[in-house]
Amino acid sequence: MVEIELNKIYNEDCLEGMKRIPDKSIDLIVTDPPYLINYTRHVKGHRFSKPILNDNNNKQLIIDYIKECYRVMKDNIAMYMFASHKTVDIFKQELEKYFNVKNIIIWDKQRQGMGDTSTVFGFQYELIFFVSKGQPKINGKRLSDIWSFPKVVGKQQMHQNQKPIELITQCILKHSKEDDVILDGFIGSGTTAIACINNNRNFIGFELDKEYFDMANERINKHKQELR
Repeated sequence: MVEIELNKIYNEDCLEGMKRIPDKSIDLIVTDPPYLINYTRHVKGHRFSKPILNDNNNKQLIIDYIKECYRVMKDNIAMYMFASHKTVDIFKQELEKYFNVKNIIIWDKQRQGMGDTSTVFGFQYELIFFVSKGQPKINGKRLSDIWSFPKVVGKQQMHQNQKPIELITQCILKHSKEDDVILDGFIGSGTTAIACINNNRNFIGFELDKEYFDMANERINKHKQELR
């Protein structure tokens, strides 16, 4: 069995890869799992029109993932898990089996999404579950539960659900310290890894989609070169 190395992304199912992570060995989890909503962007020929792997109605994925997250987390630490209002009940129900749900943070993306413009108000937010295993303290100043960071758009956007580095950085700084190990089971374009590198944290990531796995590694290597 291949041992888990720090500061590396694995091109595999996170549920398989996490089996190699010992109990109570992770200091923080920041993760953006599939929302189970079959999200695609309907633009012919655009890479973001490709379905996100496992973003179907596979509730078992979320059930098993949350259970594994609890197992690998140390005591008295936090997890930030992104979610959609469309499937928030599923996430909350499963998280409450193991964790203290401290907040459901509103991420104000400062920009409306696309979609039905005639019968639905514009979607401008996503949810972030802030949950704890025990009672971890918040680092620094106490914030409100509404976080405003502009969404990633244009040429900067490498993944259809890419999160801003500044947003992930805020999660990391509020509930970890230097040299801690941070896990992201669905690391996408590598944003969590970049935020960890910038703030002297270690990371472990998993990404099942080979295209995004390669893209994340390329992005990380380029970022490291820029820091030299």
